[in-house]
Amino acid sequence: MLRFTNVDHKPTRLPPVYGYRTHPLLPLRQALEPILPHIIELDEFIQIAKTECHFPSEHGLTREESAAIYIYTMDWGEQSLYRVLNGLLRINDRTVLVPWHNYLKLFDSALKKLPSNQISLCRGVNV
Repeated sequence: MLRFTNVDHKPTRLPPVYGYRTHPLLPLRQALEPILPHIIELDEFIQIAKTECHFPSEHGLTREESAAIYIYTMDWGEQSLYRVLNGLLRINDRTVLVPWHNYLKLFDSALKKLPSNQISLCRGVNV
């Protein structure tokens, strides 16, 4: 399998992320409530994700689950949700992810409903 990764990132073995699976499923805005003060205009992007996401879903995703995936794919610069979250996921100290547990639960719930496919996929991002 060929993979493109961050050119300045060295692969490391990180501990698993524990604790988020026991959280209840919450609506997207409520799941991201602890993150709102840390990402500029996140509230506006939550509304865009809920409006623009793929719903109804042929895979049984709720609008909240579909929006959780959609907002992860949105790029609005350095403060994009995926950039912030991916940066934190590369940190050995898993306690930095505690404020993200509600979102991770919703995101994980959504991803589990999607079919598994093996395809080649490329995504270009500015570095």
